[in-house]
Amino acid sequence: MLIFIISTFFGYFGLGIPVDESLIIGVWSPASLKVFTEIPKDSTSSFRNITIETTSSNLLITSLTSDPSKGVVFAAIQNFIYINHLFSKRQNISAGFAIQYRGKSFSFGQIAFDYVSSNLYWCDTYLNWIAMKPAYNFDDSIHKVIVQKDLNQPEGLALDPEDRLMFFSDNEPNARIEKASLDGNERKVIAYKGLLLVRALAVDTVNNKLYWADSNKLTIEGCDYDGSNRKVIRSITTDSVSSLSYHQNKLHAISFAGKSVFAVDASSGSILYTREFLSEQPMSIAVYDAESKKSVTNPCSTLNCHHMCVITRSGPKCQCSEGFDLNSNNRTCTLASPFFERGFLVNNASMFAMHDVHSTNGQSNRYNYRQISGNIKTLAVDVKSRIIYFVDSGDSVLKKHNIISQKESTIATVSSAKDLNFDWIANLLGWIEEKGFSIMCFSVNSQTTNTIYSNLDNPSSLTVESHTGTIYWISGTQGRSIVRGSWTRDAPKVLISFGKLKDPRSLQHDVTSNRLYWLEHTIIRSSKTNGMDVKSHIDTKGATKSFAYKDFFGWINEDRLYFARKIADRAEYGFNTLKNSKDVDVFDFSLQNDRRGTCHVFNGGCEEICIPEKTGRKCECDIGLQIQPDQSCDSDVLTSNFIAVTDFTHGRILQIDLQTGNVVKLPLKRIRPKGLAFDKTTMTLFYSDALTKTITSSTLHGKNKTLIYELGLTMVSNLAIDYSTGNLYYTAEGPTKYESYIGVVHRTTFAHKTLISNIFKPNDIALYPSKGYLFWTEFGDMTEIGRASMDGTSRFYFPTTEIRLPHYLAIDYKSDRLYWTDAFKNSIETSDLNGGHQYVLAYENGATLNDIVVYGQYLFYTAWQRQRITKMDKLTGSRVNFMSDHPEFGNLYSLDIDADEIQDVNPSCSIANGQCSMFCFPSPTGRTCGCQDNVNLQPDQLTCEGEQRTVVTDQTYLYSGLFAGGAFILVMTIV
Repeated sequence: MLIFIISTFFGYFGLGIPVDESLIIGVWSPASLKVFTEIPKDSTSSFRNITIETTSSNLLITSLTSDPSKGVVFAAIQNFIYINHLFSKRQNISAGFAIQYRGKSFSFGQIAFDYVSSNLYWCDTYLNWIAMKPAYNFDDSIHKVIVQKDLNQPEGLALDPEDRLMFFSDNEPNARIEKASLDGNERKVIAYKGLLLVRALAVDTVNNKLYWADSNKLTIEGCDYDGSNRKVIRSITTDSVSSLSYHQNKLHAISFAGKSVFAVDASSGSILYTREFLSEQPMSIAVYDAESKKSVTNPCSTLNCHHMCVITRSGPKCQCSEGFDLNSNNRTCTLASPFFERGFLVNNASMFAMHDVHSTNGQSNRYNYRQISGNIKTLAVDVKSRIIYFVDSGDSVLKKHNIISQKESTIATVSSAKDLNFDWIANLLGWIEEKGFSIMCFSVNSQTTNTIYSNLDNPSSLTVESHTGTIYWISGTQGRSIVRGSWTRDAPKVLISFGKLKDPRSLQHDVTSNRLYWLEHTIIRSSKTNGMDVKSHIDTKGATKSFAYKDFFGWINEDRLYFARKIADRAEYGFNTLKNSKDVDVFDFSLQNDRRGTCHVFNGGCEEICIPEKTGRKCECDIGLQIQPDQSCDSDVLTSNFIAVTDFTHGRILQIDLQTGNVVKLPLKRIRPKGLAFDKTTMTLFYSDALTKTITSSTLHGKNKTLIYELGLTMVSNLAIDYSTGNLYYTAEGPTKYESYIGVVHRTTFAHKTLISNIFKPNDIALYPSKGYLFWTEFGDMTEIGRASMDGTSRFYFPTTEIRLPHYLAIDYKSDRLYWTDAFKNSIETSDLNGGHQYVLAYENGATLNDIVVYGQYLFYTAWQRQRITKMDKLTGSRVNFMSDHPEFGNLYSLDIDADEIQDVNPSCSIANGQCSMFCFPSPTGRTCGCQDNVNLQPDQLTCEGEQRTVVTDQTYLYSGLFAGGAFILVMTIV
């Protein structure tokens, strides 16, 4: 029993806590429950609370749910689900937490309570399933996995017991939210576009609304139960939400990194209160309200089910635990097998033993065993048929053992077989013959034996990828390589050569991750099935056999079976197994399903999003793309009259049609774009990538990608093009003020020059070439708008009396005015080019404004709390209908616009580059010439050191020389 101690309290509560309403928070460091004795409504609430500390302060409370009708709280703590009657009004209840269930993997999967049938549900993120059990039955064996197909990382979970619905999220490979009946059937995907990592769900059972928190998208969102009317309730600008609970139109949430609890109005998205924790680390949250859970008749109460009862959409039904079958009376259960439903088969020379699947998380050291006549050398399993195949080396035969009937039979003769494998799709048994250096197979269907390969170089460790009929093995005498072949005898190909390996052994293809795993000395290593992406994992300290199972590693070391999560760096659990163990195989029917045509195999053949369906899969595309006949995704790229915008959250660059507001996604992949500039004259797109710290150019169709500049430690915030020269200006934010600067890259030579250095977090940049001005914003220790000549000289800052947090800016060339967004005041402001005649054009409360551009009579701008681009009259500040909200959008950062307006240029530089050999910088009085970093101008103030200027004619000049990027020749002609 885990004891909790009431250490701090306000008011008298006796041994229990007789409150009808409270907000319960699971806290780490130290492990405790923080209980607000009334549910906070706003910042004026009392926040009176007690702290209930555990005797083990290093425990991690990952999820909470409650049954107010019995005064009970359930808590997921490490590998257990605990039950506590601390909230009972009875005064004789102990404050201790009792273990309700041992067997849930230590993960962030939510738990949920069905207050009608009194069943407890949980997501097991590492075992990739959703399970349930009677909440007040303490027998660990009484539980049932109800959702497993097509799950890879289930985490979020919420129930509506009265409507008999379950909602859950799966975050791999494409995050999605599904709804299902409470027995896991009638599944339907209701949300997927734009989702990244959904770990917390909550329901409004009165209004049939589902809410969720996306930890990577940094949003709280909601929709109707059928997925319609989806909207972003609020974007969280500081940190992701780790837990969410709904109560009376309020969403109570935990900010993990922010160490706070806060509430959001579910309708408006406004923050109602925030409460920070000084030392504790909050993680999970649950509303406890005895009044909100109606007294509903339990239709299961009359069935008298043997194990458990689930209320499905069509009515209550009895269910049996794992490893049991429901009898014909639809009420009682019978043990289906002497072995476990799922587990790990280990053998020695005379015995099979199966360890329960929950050995992976340390919750079961049980194993069932079976004595076999003969000498077992190696084994393989057909889980669906409940058959163990094994090689009896004493009689040199291949046998099968029926787990249910416990009968054995010989099916083929062998010579010196080892490394037996079963292909459950082709129904083939494969093995290596040591004496013949060959790979053999036996067809279970035709009962025939065939040689696949012969005269191999010392083959061992055969493994099979059933979905493709590909086989892999280790080969070589002096050096050992990993080789690929097939049942159809394709020419063997070395995937990983011996020079990259050190005596590999125990090769296994893992169907869940579609990777190859093997032992190398004591380390488990892996690669993709093409031999690429080789990784080192855990040190087994001397394993003889290893295997991967879902998100776990397992291995045999002497007479012990060890397990660890794949994220661990050492063994987490170990159990005694058979003495002199030889081989091990996974026994799980879910892993021997034919997944061809589903999302599990090559993403279902989909280029982007694969949605699982009952009988297969459906391919979908991201927003702004259309599905093609070959299941790829494409778009009709706009070539004029559009706004280009970066969606930093999702790694997208989008186009918005200026007339219709329609969305198109540009075909650029594996990027994290922040800054953006579009050259209207050459139709070239420039963007900065936060992942690679680079500036890249491409066409709108993603072709001709060119690296323009690589920054190193600093990240480009925003870009601007000087149309006089085509040169690219940018702001760069480094780790410190001294590594932040404004720079320029020469469009032809890619030469670089730092213009302004040692500035506070420079963000946006705008150019006025005809007047020779460069403008920028800073929002570090100083929040300012700066102006300088375009060569970086004559730095000047606007008066800062009314400027709080200037974020982005734009120039109106027709009226000589500057517009900017103030992210603190949520205002759009304007001034003349000297900072004078400043005023606020408009406010948009709660928006957290981002970028802004000017086009004709209108401004267009983005905001963190808006899933659209907003259009505004630049004179009146009134908003104009332009485009609808798109909840699939993430944080829209940088804007640029392509329209029919003439670009601003400075003729002093636009003609023959101003006769400058490298950089021509427009200035208020004409132009100045400049050179790349660490290079000076020659006395003629035109030519850089190391370069030569040749007069070809009176109007044509030729420049040649060397620079950091290489050699160049420039020809300039005055027209």
